Amino acid sequence: MTQRTITFTEAVYALDEERTVNLGSLTIQPNDLIVLIGGNGSGKTSVAKALNDELELNSGVAPTNYHSVLVSFEKQMELFEADYQMRNSDCTTPEEEIGITPASYLKDCDESLLPELIKGLKLEALMEKPIRTLSGGEGRKVLIAKALASKPNLIIFDTPFDALDVETRAELLKLIEDIHTVYQTPTVLIVNRPSEIPNSLTSMGIIQNCSIVKLASRQEIEADEDAKALLGYAKVPVVTLPTPPVKVRIPEIEGDTIVSLKNVTVEYQRVVLDHLNFEVKKGEQWHIMGPNGAGKSTLLSMITGDNPLVYANDVTVFGFKRGSGESIWDIKKYYGVVSGALHLDYRVNGSAINVVLSGFYDSIGLYNKPSDEEIMIARRWLSLAGLASKEHDSFKALSFGQQRLLLIVRALVKNPPLLILDEPLQGLDGYARALVKSFISYVMQNGKTSILFVSHHQEDLPEGFTNRLTFVPDGDNFKVVQEKLN
Repeated sequence: MTQRTITFTEAVYALDEERTVNLGSLTIQPNDLIVLIGGNGSGKTSVAKALNDELELNSGVAPTNYHSVLVSFEKQMELFEADYQMRNSDCTTPEEEIGITPASYLKDCDESLLPELIKGLKLEALMEKPIRTLSGGEGRKVLIAKALASKPNLIIFDTPFDALDVETRAELLKLIEDIHTVYQTPTVLIVNRPSEIPNSLTSMGIIQNCSIVKLASRQEIEADEDAKALLGYAKVPVVTLPTPPVKVRIPEIEGDTIVSLKNVTVEYQRVVLDHLNFEVKKGEQWHIMGPNGAGKSTLLSMITGDNPLVYANDVTVFGFKRGSGESIWDIKKYYGVVSGALHLDYRVNGSAINVVLSGFYDSIGLYNKPSDEEIMIARRWLSLAGLASKEHDSFKALSFGQQRLLLIVRALVKNPPLLILDEPLQGLDGYARALVKSFISYVMQNGKTSILFVSHHQEDLPEGFTNRLTFVPDGDNFKVVQEKLN
């Protein structure tokens, strides 16, 4: 496809009745790679939507008749919602009961490009899997394949590296560089980390208040004090976390072991967990590593009980042997969880403070009348997270990063014996990542909470973790290696 220059002149878009998105005067050349950074709530996703012509132009001049495509977490959520609706209609065909698969999602793509993209993004083994069973990183790669196969005039990536493993991030970084240098497709890339900035970028900018406020060279932007904080170079204040209310404090668990998996096997199209023996003791902090699709989230789902195969295996959590008549509430009160799956499933559109308060009751949404003490503690948490001004804002109206911060606070608010954190820092800017790390460090240093922390970024891990579990490639499957760190 022959590319052309895309020009916006004093372009201002309507975001809602009160707010606008200002792209200003922006020229994107055929081989441009423009990198943008911004804080949580700064309007990064709104700028991406404006570039993708999803908002109404209020004033100025915007290009017409150009084909753009946006890859973002919100687009991934839309795909999951479409899959959910397909599988929950009154009259479903056998195909609809399976739901959307990568093969069905990509079936109308350009056949001359698709095989190369499937191979390059390593999607071969995923094509017939239901989209809901894919990891966050695997689902992201499917969206990227769809985007590239449409031969866009402009491609916009909104934090595409989140939830991708080290190898896939490197491959995607190379792919993005090829898109604008080899295929000369103009590219706008929104990132949260310095490691996600391609060397071949042509310019770099900062997003504030739904506007591109500065566009210059990488050297000039990275010297900016705001940019240093956004990219993770700023220090955060020492934090003291609130103590949970007396009525939600969790009784002491008998014994030293809080999680025990004995000879656990989980098999779908392949063996995911193979006769795994795994224990978590009080006060242990486990870093869980491995490639996308290796089995990390499956392991966690066996602990939370979200995987039905837990009842076909020997799994004991917090003294309850799964399948022995325990209720889900017997288990939920002992742990707090943050994950991409929880974020996707959080469809209840309550206020920010209600999301925090729901952590006291282990519910998605608030169905109990909170006490004055609980409201006071929830407000302290909102203040610590920098979200005090968002107390009454609806969850869905917040940015992805602000939503993720709320879900982290929701998990921490009752100071549970076990924290299950599956890529918790996904979508957070540099300052917010440092802040959450300080929260986790405080929990580790001032209590007996055990932590299971999944991350593809070594720098996300607070100091002091005691153990590591790694999924290591072993032929067509993965083996699990466990080790002590100190």
